[in-house]
Amino acid sequence: MAKESKKDKEAKRLIDEFDLIQEENNGAGSEDFDISQHLATIEDLPDLGEIELYDYDSDLISASRKGLEVLESLVDLYLGEFPDLKTHPYIKNKLREDAMVYAETVFLQKMTRKNFIIQMRQVDNGDNSARMHEVVNQTIKEVRENSKFAMSQKSDLEKFYKDFRNDLMEVVTSVTESTGDDNEGQVIDNSNLNDMINKAVLLDKKSGK
Repeated sequence: MAKESKKDKEAKRLIDEFDLIQEENNGAGSEDFDISQHLATIEDLPDLGEIELYDYDSDLISASRKGLEVLESLVDLYLGEFPDLKTHPYIKNKLREDAMVYAETVFLQKMTRKNFIIQMRQVDNGDNSARMHEVVNQTIKEVRENSKFAMSQKSDLEKFYKDFRNDLMEVVTSVTESTGDDNEGQVIDNSNLNDMINKAVLLDKKSGK
């Protein structure tokens, strides 16, 4: 009979140990094993706070409505005396595009404020590390920058519609003088509306507004 090598002996030992473990697990004593005794209890776990699923879709819808409200109010303010303009393709498309851009700014503000609140709650729960305070200070700066950007963007939108109104009035005055018609409302309501808007747009582009 060949002499058993050291490698074979080691392999046999491992197999014997494995069989022994299997026998212990399948023995009578396994019926008394209670896994719950080895699990952490609720009291052993840290207070993670209430888990809340954030409704991003609701905030997106809310921001879109806000953007549309702001742009519609601007159109009513500066172009309200020309009611037919609200249904003109150029104004309708311009209003929708501007409302979308402004809505994105509103949504960004909401998300930044939400992030800031989460960070402050972390601090309240004991995270007072230097890194945490650095993150909070950075978020405060972002909140301020977002607010300034939103105000600047709104001012730019107001300027566009105000300048467009001035350009349109310049065209109306020119048409009125050339036709000798003092009834500006009649001039705006006639079939020359598209031509007048196109002229106002050209004036706006030439002035670089």
